[in-house]
Amino acid sequence: MDPQSTFDEELQTFAARLRALRLERGKRSYRELAARAARSGTAIRLPVATQSDAFRGKRMLGFDTLMGLVRILYSYDEYGQEIAVPPHSAPELERWRRDWRALAARQPTAPGRPKTAPRPMSGPAPHPVHEPSPDSEGREAPSPEALFTPVRRLAEHPDTTWSVAFSADGSLIATTCEDDRVRLWNTATGKESGEPLPGTFPVVFTPEGRILVVDAGDRSAVRPYDVATLRQDGPALTRGVPPIRAMVHQPDSGGVVLLGFGGGVLLWNPAIGDHSIPFQPGPDGPRALTRTVDGRLLAAGPGGGVWDLFQERPRVEEPLVPPVEGAGVMALSPDGRMVAFGRPDGSAGLLGTRPGAPVRPLTGHRDSVNALAFSPDSRLLASTSADGTVRLWDARTGLPAAPPLTEHSGAVNGVTFSPDGRLLATASDDRTVVLYERVATAPASTLAARALTTALRARRPAQLPIVDAGAAIVRAAFAPSGQILATTTSERSVLLWDPVSGHALGSPLTDPPTLPWALAFSPDGSLLATASADRSLCLRDPHWPVSHRTVGTGHTAAVKKIAFSPDGQMMATASADATIRLWDPATGRPFGTPLTGHTNEVVGLAFSPDGSHLASAGVDGQILLWSPHRRTLVPRLLDIGSGTAWSVAFSPDGTRLAAALADGSVRLWEPLTGEPLDVSTTAHTGAAYDVAFSPDGEVLASAGEDGAVLLWDLATGACVGYALPGHAAAVNGLAFSPDSSLLATAGRDGTLRRWIVGDG
Repeated sequence: MDPQSTFDEELQTFAARLRALRLERGKRSYRELAARAARSGTAIRLPVATQSDAFRGKRMLGFDTLMGLVRILYSYDEYGQEIAVPPHSAPELERWRRDWRALAARQPTAPGRPKTAPRPMSGPAPHPVHEPSPDSEGREAPSPEALFTPVRRLAEHPDTTWSVAFSADGSLIATTCEDDRVRLWNTATGKESGEPLPGTFPVVFTPEGRILVVDAGDRSAVRPYDVATLRQDGPALTRGVPPIRAMVHQPDSGGVVLLGFGGGVLLWNPAIGDHSIPFQPGPDGPRALTRTVDGRLLAAGPGGGVWDLFQERPRVEEPLVPPVEGAGVMALSPDGRMVAFGRPDGSAGLLGTRPGAPVRPLTGHRDSVNALAFSPDSRLLASTSADGTVRLWDARTGLPAAPPLTEHSGAVNGVTFSPDGRLLATASDDRTVVLYERVATAPASTLAARALTTALRARRPAQLPIVDAGAAIVRAAFAPSGQILATTTSERSVLLWDPVSGHALGSPLTDPPTLPWALAFSPDGSLLATASADRSLCLRDPHWPVSHRTVGTGHTAAVKKIAFSPDGQMMATASADATIRLWDPATGRPFGTPLTGHTNEVVGLAFSPDGSHLASAGVDGQILLWSPHRRTLVPRLLDIGSGTAWSVAFSPDGTRLAAALADGSVRLWEPLTGEPLDVSTTAHTGAAYDVAFSPDGEVLASAGEDGAVLLWDLATGACVGYALPGHAAAVNGLAFSPDSSLLATAGRDGTLRRWIVGDG
């Protein structure tokens, strides 16, 4: 066989190995590999044409280019997730150096050209002069997409470090060590503060300047120390529980809630002493304990339970989360909406705390998951592993939020965020604690981001993926936080969605059966109100929707609309019995007798932004204004002629009142005078069913029987752009997100559509 044929065959074999490596590392596209190289900070360049030649065996790459390609392929783990780009000296690269040399030795020499001598393989290839040099431990600088960068290494520990805890202001960090000592460090300087304290994990700082430490000799006891003097500040707080797994300070009482490894929970209160908290933790007991941002104390266990330890809530037959088999560690998010778990085999997952929430697998760790922690805003999840890495996840999607952190050379045992989310600390078998700081990220500048910005500036909304609800959707409403989108359906159910991903947040709520026309969140987001088939109201905690209370309305016909006053102190209901009733949402008690004035069904309600007026709309063709606190009708005539007024809405500044009318028009008035405004127009070819102002006051949206959704510029009264397409039947309801960036449309065709209408 001639030399050229031999070389060609070996080149194809070499290319096949490259293809196998690419397949093994997630089969990234050529463009993805080129983009990864460009942002890796390594000066590696991988043009698409060059990659095509290499993977197809069309030509032999130069040494530097080939090694750059291999390094980028190895910057993905076996699950296809991004990890750090290996340095030139990484042992997995040696085989590729050796094989390139052997292949180069067989390459035929072109006539008139000397054969290129292969690069010596006695050591790692030299760094290009423009490539960032590695740090003192041989690791490369973090890539630009990193969320956190290391700023301090606390190395003066004599043995394995187990856990970390931040003070309330983030100025101090406490670390626990195998030598049963707790050390305090200044986060700004990295210097140790005073002498070590006797004790072990868990450790908790209190706002009044104490640190609570578990006694290493008696792990059922907690000892308080003064942070300033490092002297014990009183006797041990409690005894008599199993070894302590987790500890949470109760700032309202000055007490401490302790979770034992055996599953028991105990509250120590300085006023009453020890007090066991009665609840049924299940056979495995809880594994995680957290105090949520709204003051609840939640515990979660691998058996599928999530318990609110201080609230009387009905028990349900089905677990609130699916059982988590083999969970070694768990964590609850500060907003109480998510549970994360990790197992000894390296697998991990994320799921909502609502019934039916799907499990989102977190793949990437290659050894036991040792610790989990949510960021204070519940948006990030950090996981640590015996594989020596710390991974960051987007808690909404379960996708990696950044490349793994690889500063440790041993198993990573503990992780926590500072209270403001700016710092991250990790503890490891390598006897160190690493302190990371959040990286300031620049605004996105991709072509896609620029295109979206251009479209929005031209008032051209962009549609997110369609959500199929399986039944006609009648009403939609955003929670004040913007994190929940609620809808009602023709099948008398309530559905909760993640507004961004479109994922269902739990199973449909069908108990009690819900009339679909009325849906409202309270201004503080603590209540979700719907109308029940028996003419009562159902009030739910949207973060715990399986629990609810019922308020009898006294209406003699179906409830068609619910509205909360801006201060949340009053709730109004409109009914097919032609009356309006006012309620105290806290007690469920009515304010006086019904408001009468309509002669047919009342189907629209809206409070003015200052709460001084309540507008109502009816099938009788009337739009009436009320003084809700005086319970009187305001004598102003808003003339619509004839036909049903289906919906009313006040502008955010209170200077406009809009109505959607049966003749297809959208009309506006000055509510204080009743004067019509010129921007009113015929909008829809069928009845207009709903209107909504964007919270920033720039746009009015209307929806109707013709399936069209229109946006109106309030400054000019002109229609913005074009009708939002897609619905195959009438659009019943509209809702803007609190930041005015999203518009949700509820269709009788069974679809929920979400439009990006602003940049927030």
